[in-house]
Amino acid sequence: MSKYLFNYFIAAIASGILTFFSVMHVNFITIWLCFVPLFYLLSDCNKKTAFRGGAIFGLVLAFPTFYWMIPGAQRFTGSSLVYGIIVFSFSAVFFAIYFGLINYLFFLLHSKKETKYSFIKNALLMSTIWVTGEALLMNITTGMPWFGFHSGIGLLENIYSIQPASVFGMHILSFIVILVNYCIASAIAAKRWFHLSLPIALIGLYMGWGYLLLNNTDKEKNDNKPISIAILNENIKPEIKWDDKNGNKLVASLLRLDSIAAAQHPDIILWSESAVPWTYRPNDDLVKELLRISASSKPTHLLGINTDYESNVVYNSVYALAPNGSVQGRYDKRYLLSFIESSFAGLSFPFLSSIGFMVQPGESNDPLPTAYGNAGVMICNESTLPQSASSMVQRGADFLVNLSNDGWFSDTYLTDLHFWNVKLRAVETRRDIAFNSNNGYAGLVNALGKVVLKEKSDEPFIKLVSINKHDNFSLAAEYPFLFVYLCVLYIGIIFILNIVNTKKSCRNMPHSITKSTSE
Repeated sequence: MSKYLFNYFIAAIASGILTFFSVMHVNFITIWLCFVPLFYLLSDCNKKTAFRGGAIFGLVLAFPTFYWMIPGAQRFTGSSLVYGIIVFSFSAVFFAIYFGLINYLFFLLHSKKETKYSFIKNALLMSTIWVTGEALLMNITTGMPWFGFHSGIGLLENIYSIQPASVFGMHILSFIVILVNYCIASAIAAKRWFHLSLPIALIGLYMGWGYLLLNNTDKEKNDNKPISIAILNENIKPEIKWDDKNGNKLVASLLRLDSIAAAQHPDIILWSESAVPWTYRPNDDLVKELLRISASSKPTHLLGINTDYESNVVYNSVYALAPNGSVQGRYDKRYLLSFIESSFAGLSFPFLSSIGFMVQPGESNDPLPTAYGNAGVMICNESTLPQSASSMVQRGADFLVNLSNDGWFSDTYLTDLHFWNVKLRAVETRRDIAFNSNNGYAGLVNALGKVVLKEKSDEPFIKLVSINKHDNFSLAAEYPFLFVYLCVLYIGIIFILNIVNTKKSCRNMPHSITKSTSE
């Protein structure tokens, strides 16, 4: 291997490692630099090397990103590591191909003619390609949120840098991060040190924009009466089965928590996903007892409990139960986890099929009506999708709730990413979000992206929060993919210009040859 290729691959490896810590662990500082090694060597390579570099970057990024699949699958299935190794290997190869194609597409479309400002055109191209790729990947793999890579997620750590998400969604965060990284790499590669003033200026302008957005939104008057929500976190380990041995103990724990929550006189009691692990019946003894215990304080229950669909198939549901037990509304999860809740290409993990059921996707994006306002619901991985939250807001949600169960991933970075996605959805939609994850985080993020409460424990707990209703519409909530369309438009314009320039070059070539021969 030549020294050049060795250095290229070392840069791709370094970039992959830096990106894992910057993206998966959400770091505001290193996110501005983690892609620089990769982009630096793109300034002088051929298309084959560009693809290889992207593939190595993706492979290195995949190893720590997907490591949880190997022990996780063993916990799911109760058998060997084989399932985890298979899924891990597929995911790593998928990431390698994806990032290889990103690099390859940039190489094909970028301006190869060096001019004074060609690096700006290429920086915009690189940013739009990454944004488009991330949006495409997210929507193709809605049931596999572990593939939902967003290069700008490190900006969620800062209250100002997250604010532009209310205008253009997550995609503007990825755009500015890639733009800055490419400009830095280009300046270093060309040894034009004064060009480093551009990424510094971009960061300053972007942060200033975020400051103005936060300030203006914070000044908006809200006369709505706050809603008190008791977040009831059961923290039941996933290995514990509801059987004759544990059933009575688990029921007693839920009743005790319900009693403590009701004593705080909340407007709403928020449970976690599938808190009651069977299907709903109007005369269910446990549900009736939960309602009886809390009857004196008259709260509305947002209860996670499945719904029968057909034999061996259920809906993953959240019920809005009035104090008298009547069902005010029901939301069924729309975006299911592939392999886990629904089969993918006929495949599913055996731990669910052994239980004997799969999940049917819901069809309605209507929020749940309550006596205190319309509650937009996201279940588990739905918080990773902007369209899940925005569709609820478009249908009149005054606030949002996210019920989930992170039991199988409680010891991994995934629980943190779950929280960061909730924070992002709050800013995008300008809605307060109360979240409750069994064995994960529970709390409240307000519409500005400020974390009011973030709690995680090994023991069951109850936290009382006040949530505000909002009726304004952010641009990102109305048009969650507007910025992606603009990026696609830019790529299309570059593609057309490349074709036009190629045809011009072909027309001019014979003339130049003839002229040279006659001389």
